[in-house]
This record gives sequence, C-alpha cells and structure tokens, in this order.
Amino acid sequence: MRLQNERAVSPVVGVMLMLIVVIIIAAIVSGFAGNLVSSNNKAPQANIQGTYSASAGILQMYHAGGDELSTQKIFVTMRLKDEENGGFSGTMSRSSTNKSNICNAAGTCWLDAMTGMVDLPVWTPGQTMYYTGLTGTGMTTATGLTPNDVGKTFTLEIDTIDGKLVSRNDVKIGP
Repeated sequence: MRLQNERAVSPVVGVMLMLIVVIIIAAIVSGFAGNLVSSNNKAPQANIQGTYSASAGILQMYHAGGDELSTQKIFVTMRLKDEENGGFSGTMSRSSTNKSNICNAAGTCWLDAMTGMVDLPVWTPGQTMYYTGLTGTGMTTATGLTPNDVGKTFTLEIDTIDGKLVSRNDVKIGP
C-alpha cells in the first residue's frame, strides 16, 4: 500500500537546500564587497631614480614620489644588463647591498655599521640617498662594473623583504 503524501518530502528538502546555498553565496559576496576578506599586504609603490658615477663609485638614488619606504623592509638590488644580448648578465645578491653604506646628504645611514642599530628608519619622497659601497676595487667585484662600462646601463630595483617589487628603473653609468 502506498501513501499519497510520500512524494512531497523530496521537493521541500530540495527547496531548503537551495535556500541554504543561496544564503551562503550571498554572505561570501557580501564579505568581499564589504572588504571583510580583503588583504592588507600591499607592497608600497615609489618612483626611485638613480645616477651612477663610475669614477666616484657612488650610486645616487632619488625618491621622486610615492609611498614612504621603511629602510629595514626593503632591499636595493642592481641588475647588470648584457647589452649585447638584450638581457641581464646577473643579479647582485641582496646581502652585498650593505645598508650601512646607504646614507643621506647629512651622512646619516640606514644602518649604523658599529652598533647594527637603525639610524634612518624611513625614506620619504624628495630625499636623496647615496650608496657608497661601490668604490675602488670592490666596485668591480661587488657589481661587475668596470670603468669601461661608462655609457651603459644597469637596472636599479627596490623590493620588499617578501619579494614584492617597489620600483624598477634603468640607471646610466656616468664618468
């Protein structure tokens, strides 16, 4: 013997399940729209321009605009170009860019070489920094630059400690 009400259970359960799915999807969409699930881990953006004097061995870096940069949360990297082939010939390792050699015009460096303490915590727009760790014979071994490279270019990259690019510009090697 068969009951007539037996078929009504299945459509009611189906409608309830559909309602639950719609409510869950609406909550997820609402969360994204209301920045509930947003990521606050954006890399700072800045325009860093550079000039390099081969005779003095000094890289001058000018913060032309953008976000303030925490000097302890960024790396300065120089990528030498292989101009004959149009590519890069190598990358300086991050450890070779010594933050105690990056200073402002007053001589205050990002990091005190003696104590290891932070002397200049923030690089703000409009400030010029000088990287002086490229003088003498160390210039050739640290960067691969030689006096014969005058007129060529290298790429100056500033990136965060977690690898996000902040700025990339080509720098012409001057006399």
